Formats: sequence, structure tokens, C-alpha cells
Amino acid sequence: MKIRFLLLAFLIIPFMSIAQNEVFKGEHFIEVTGTAQQEIEPNEIYTTIRLREFEENREKVSLEKLDKDFLNALKDAGIDRKRLELADVGSKLDKLGKKEKDAFREKTYQIKLTSAAELEKLVEKLQSVKIDFVDITRLSHSDLDKIKMDLKIKALQAGKAKAETLLKAIGAEVGKPLMVRDWEIEPVQPMMEYKANVTMRAQSQDEAEPSSAGFRKIKLQAQIVAQFEIK
Repeated sequence: MKIRFLLLAFLIIPFMSIAQNEVFKGEHFIEVTGTAQQEIEPNEIYTTIRLREFEENREKVSLEKLDKDFLNALKDAGIDRKRLELADVGSKLDKLGKKEKDAFREKTYQIKLTSAAELEKLVEKLQSVKIDFVDITRLSHSDLDKIKMDLKIKALQAGKAKAETLLKAIGAEVGKPLMVRDWEIEPVQPMMEYKANVTMRAQSQDEAEPSSAGFRKIKLQAQIVAQFEIK
């Protein structure tokens, strides 16, 4: 029994020593959280536009006519056709119970616009084109990665300033950094004041209300957790 007790003591003592070392180590640093925020105007507006055949006065409006009218509207808005990407073409809709010639075809484009003003101008020119669907899928900024990195630097600087203020209150100083942890925070996509997911063909030109294409700013935030030595 005595031998068993001594063996148990030898096993416990090293763990106690390790635990004490961790406690002593923890007394010599300060851990702080620094944050930084910024709002930016989006200059990349990803927009999807869908054209779809339909019947009007018992006559089918062809995809070719819709496509021609749409490209003319794009030109009138001053948007280079090279910026246009074809997402889907030639899909047959409402084919059930109909002959091949009676099936409706559709074509979907994607385009990246550079400002709310450019979007508003395009929407204005599209009023005369009976497009089926407009959707603003994503908002971003061309320098997003650089802006996010600058924010992280500001957050780290804010954390260090906080540590300096706290330690000064007790007569101590900030030493070298011991640990820096970056918390990745995704940008907050703004709500679009312009109506997305709009079915434009559902309204006649007389019934359509003029819309202003505006966006709230993209909200960016950085958060850094850092440990500094206490001198």
C-alpha cells in the first residue's frame, strides 16, 4: 500500500509543477482585443438580366427581338457590350403539353456595373425593353482585399493602444507582442434600395414607377486579439 501511495505521488507532482508554470507564465502578459470599422461605396455591382419569350396579342415575341432590343438599350446606356457575359441560352420553358415551336426560350446575361448611377441609367434604358427578370446578385469593391488588410492593421494598433492605456494605469509598460490572432469577419452586404428581383415585363410602361438605384455602403470590420509582454 505504501509503495502504491508513493507511485501515485510521483505521478501527481509533475502535473502540479506544469500547472504552476502555466499560472506564472500567464501573469506576465496582457491580452486585448482591437477593432476597426469602415464603410465603402460598392463599385462592383453584379447584375443578372434574363430575357424570355412570351405571348402578346396572341403573337409570340421572339427571343431574337428581345435580344436585339436589349443590346440596343445597353448601347444607349453607354455600356460596352464586351462587359456582357452569357450565362444561359436557349432553355425551353412551359414545354409540357405543347409542341416544340410553342415552347418559350430564354437567355440570361450577367454584367458587372461600376456604380449605382450606371445601374440607374441602364434600368432607365430598359424600360422600353420587355425583359423578364433583373437581379442584383452581389455588391463588392475592386480594392476590397487592400481595404480589409488596412483595417486589420488599424485594429492591431487599436489593441496595442488599449494595452498601453491599461498598463499605464498600474505603472507598467507594454513589451514585445507574444501572440496575434486575426478573426476573419465577412463584409456586411448592404440592403439595396433599388428593387432587385424585378419582373419588368409584368408592368406596362404606363404603370411602371420610376425607381432610384441607390445602395447603402458595404460595412467592413476587423477584429484582432493580441497578447503583449508586461514590462
